[in-house]
Amino acid sequence: MHWKTFKTTQAAGYLFIVLSIVNWSGNFVASRGLAGMGEPGTLNLLRWGLATLLFAPFGFSAFWRERAEIFRQFIPMSAIALCGISLYDTLIFLAGHTSEALNMSLISTLSPLLTALAAQFFLRQRFHSSMYVGIGVSTLGVCLLVTDGNLGQLLSMRLAPGDLIILLTAMMSAVYNLIIKSVTGRISQRALLMACCLFGTVYLVPVALWEGGGRLVMPVMTPTLAWSLAYLSVFASLLCYLFWNMAVEVLGATKTTMFYYTLPPASAVVAWLVLGEGVNRNQMLSGLIIVAGIIIALYAGRPILARRRVRAHERCIESAN
Repeated sequence: MHWKTFKTTQAAGYLFIVLSIVNWSGNFVASRGLAGMGEPGTLNLLRWGLATLLFAPFGFSAFWRERAEIFRQFIPMSAIALCGISLYDTLIFLAGHTSEALNMSLISTLSPLLTALAAQFFLRQRFHSSMYVGIGVSTLGVCLLVTDGNLGQLLSMRLAPGDLIILLTAMMSAVYNLIIKSVTGRISQRALLMACCLFGTVYLVPVALWEGGGRLVMPVMTPTLAWSLAYLSVFASLLCYLFWNMAVEVLGATKTTMFYYTLPPASAVVAWLVLGEGVNRNQMLSGLIIVAGIIIALYAGRPILARRRVRAHERCIESAN
């Protein structure tokens, strides 16, 4: 099977998700090393500024060639850059000043549900009830993970101003995934990523200026900061976003966003491998429940005949090539 044919199949979509999650899962470990080294908007500007410079030799020619279509899609592209790059991480940092970690973890898991609801009401997509059952099961797995198996902690949750900010980021994630799906058929992946990098970096400049009181205040560049920014720019930004956008193009926003639930257990595995943090039985059980919820959401509601038709269609494409 040729690459052009393979990259449009369901198998390729799931491969892109795995590659995206693997690259993104180390984001939290790397970000932990940046704590106290600078303001979030400024660090995010450095991260995406470096990502833009690194990707420019590969993506700028496609961006320039498709610039007319990109600027025709200026409003959607700006929404993608703001929701996925410029504001997302900055708002999460701000929320952390008043929102507890438990609240942040649980509220952020609303992203798949919000994506499904937005797709249903705004794009008129219809989902089987198993989609929402799967979302519920995966949410339960996340609850078990972040409460270390003590669901009674949920009863003691107190809402804070930061919780509203986290809810806003969950909405932004849903907007990002839905809009990405709408533009991927009109703009190539290289041009799309280059545009996201450029727009996102430009929109971060006012944020960094606001943090510095009207001027850019650069952090002291240490080896830890340099290596962390390099990792975040290449793996947790360029490769992660490229594979994620390709997955959305193949599988759609709702299916792809379901795999957002795998980030907590994947991050735990990375922390175990990199930082030596232990993985306990509750984390393993939570991970299995999360995966079970994803399987229910993606497959339980699909008629067997429909699955057979998809496989037959893929075989026809393969034989034709």
